[in-house]
Amino acid sequence: MNPVTIVITNNKTGELYKARSYPDDDKDNDGAIEFYNTPVYEIEITSGSKIIKWKAVRFMPYWNDPASPDLHYKSKGFINSGLHKLQKKVVDLYLPNYGTQNRYSPHRGAIRIRNNFLIHAGPKDLMDVGWGSAGCVEIIGDFGKFKQDIRDVAGISNTVEAGKAIESMVKHKKLYVEIEKDTPPSFRNHVVSP
Repeated sequence: MNPVTIVITNNKTGELYKARSYPDDDKDNDGAIEFYNTPVYEIEITSGSKIIKWKAVRFMPYWNDPASPDLHYKSKGFINSGLHKLQKKVVDLYLPNYGTQNRYSPHRGAIRIRNNFLIHAGPKDLMDVGWGSAGCVEIIGDFGKFKQDIRDVAGISNTVEAGKAIESMVKHKKLYVEIEKDTPPSFRNHVVSP
């Protein structure tokens, strides 16, 4: 199997995604969800000269009300969630049964970047508004196909289920992740209508 790197680039596509804050999506407690324009980034699956491009949201608005916080998360208040950068490193965990926490997705699985920061399924397209995140990279589109692209770039037979291929790559230290440095957007003044 060929080594594969997932690169979360600093290249913005120019598109915006309407995200909601997570874990609390009603910052002003008026009974309505606020939406925020969120930049879309290119993601690359690479091995040697092979490159397959995807799109994802890597920074998202995060609101954990200090007055009644969600105790599953350490950070309180309104912040920009997402990692600013990460040097290339070996992926140490694939979670085959992971299901998204903030919205339903038919796609299972997550690739750990670091600690609780994951790469996993996101909105099916830019019109599927209202996803949120506490710092994970959410792939836009068919996450099952994203996993197949990792398998295929690695040169693993397409008769092997994509999740099993990724598990094998992680076991053999053949899957890497890298986050190119970028400054997160400020979401405080970017509320938009749904």
